[in-house]
Amino acid sequence: MAILEVKDLTKKYGVGDGEVVAVNQISFSVEKGEFVAITGASGSGKSTLMNMIGGIDTPTSGEVLIDGKCISGMSEDELAIFRRRNLGMIYQFYNLIPTLTAEENIVLPWRLDGRKRNDEKVKEILSVLGLSERAEHLPGQMSGGQQQRVSIGRALINDPAFILADEPTGNLDSKTSGGIIDILKYTNERFGQTILLITHDEKIALSADRIITIGDGRIIRDEVMNR
Repeated sequence: MAILEVKDLTKKYGVGDGEVVAVNQISFSVEKGEFVAITGASGSGKSTLMNMIGGIDTPTSGEVLIDGKCISGMSEDELAIFRRRNLGMIYQFYNLIPTLTAEENIVLPWRLDGRKRNDEKVKEILSVLGLSERAEHLPGQMSGGQQQRVSIGRALINDPAFILADEPTGNLDSKTSGGIIDILKYTNERFGQTILLITHDEKIALSADRIITIGDGRIIRDEVMNR
């Protein structure tokens, strides 16, 4: 079953002689449980593509369907709620609330939705992420790698359709980066979590089961990795 369907997605900026086509009629789908990396050089269009998949930017034409629902026609309010409930977002710079503890940051999507807390699930996520001893720490009391693990926990808490990780290791050293990718792989294997990883680092991309390479706004390769 396709969790994500991207259909003839195009994004243009400017008009006339100044028109730039950042994404040019890209189409692909991602099945439930896949771990897919989208890679490409700076300016290839991968960040623009990520923003449209995440509902942050609007395509000039084409559609993005998440779990069978087209997000293009949603209002800002509808999209914000849909994104919070169905997408797990992981960013390069963590985007944690500095006045909330690690545990409070992880359960924030539940609080925003008024959902009942599930202590067993919180405990499991903290354990999987190696954060059980850091649950009451504020972001400023944690390392960069620990903060990124908190953001992974926040992305996982709602059992999203998929996790969209935008350069999640871009602000970390190589050893810590490897640990973050190992956690993403583990959540993919243990929870069957679908993951879409955006990265310019080809070594990081090789951790995925499938690599989509973007160049000049188009897909230039889409290959399944043989393990």
